[in-house]
Amino acid sequence: MITSTYYTAHRVRNESDPDLGARNASRDTSLGVNIQNVLLPTVPSKYRRGLTLTVDSLVLFRRRPSLVVLPLLSLLAVGSAFALLGAVAFRYGIVDSLFTNDLYQYGALFCVFAISSSVATFFNAAVVHCAARTFDDEEPSVWDGLAAAWRVRRRIAVWAVVAATLGTVLYIIDEKFGAVGSLARLAFDLAWALLTYFIVPVIVLGDADGIRRQLRRSGSLFKQTWGESVSATLGVSLAFFIVAVPGLALLCTGYFALHGTLAVAALAGGGLIVVAAIVGSQTVTAIVRTALYRYATTGDRVGPFAARDPDAIFPDN
Repeated sequence: MITSTYYTAHRVRNESDPDLGARNASRDTSLGVNIQNVLLPTVPSKYRRGLTLTVDSLVLFRRRPSLVVLPLLSLLAVGSAFALLGAVAFRYGIVDSLFTNDLYQYGALFCVFAISSSVATFFNAAVVHCAARTFDDEEPSVWDGLAAAWRVRRRIAVWAVVAATLGTVLYIIDEKFGAVGSLARLAFDLAWALLTYFIVPVIVLGDADGIRRQLRRSGSLFKQTWGESVSATLGVSLAFFIVAVPGLALLCTGYFALHGTLAVAALAGGGLIVVAAIVGSQTVTAIVRTALYRYATTGDRVGPFAARDPDAIFPDN
């Protein structure tokens, strides 16, 4: 199934060449239908609707394959930052202290959480901006997305500090209070994930300043669309887990069963597949959340919602 967004973006070219328009529509419809015919019949019904959204988001991703550059840059930036932190720790001889001194350990954890949160949010904000403009039949570039994320860099920085502080506090609670702390951390992590489901679209597309207003806005939007949000998240996760399985199998085979060149080849191939699944999952998740954000804030059906009624995708019963 193809979304109407794709047809709109190519309307002028298709009208000038009816045969080309027919070929494009047939090709992309076949792509969506074929993917669904392969995946959906084997999936339980409660996940099938989320996978439907995933398939339609993949069709949109096919229009903007350059979006994959942004999650890749995010992974490279996080890896480079961690490598720099490791080099600093070795340079000043504090590696042992990270394992024996609570103050050093908690400080390092805060840095890790802050870096990963700020970098991931920055590049996800760029993807969200590009997806939103694509929904409006525009032609955004990767640089447009990066520029939009840079404009809200202060919001991203505040959010990263808050997320890193909470992450560090929860780690301390988990460590100091045993099983009770672990349960408390698990419960809070779940509640926090739901509360902040729309935090990136709110930061980059919304006009709410201040972390409290942004959190309230994100929580309110999730409350409106919790069924769609949960189902879509499960659908995306399941789809890309299936993609990652061969990579995980190659990694295990290369590590436990192979030796020499074959082991290196298997590990490299498996790693590439897993990274591709992670990057694809991040990109499609951003597309789905942007479409849900638009639907929740304006009622517009865009992206994976463009060709169908969301109430039919996510019935109450």
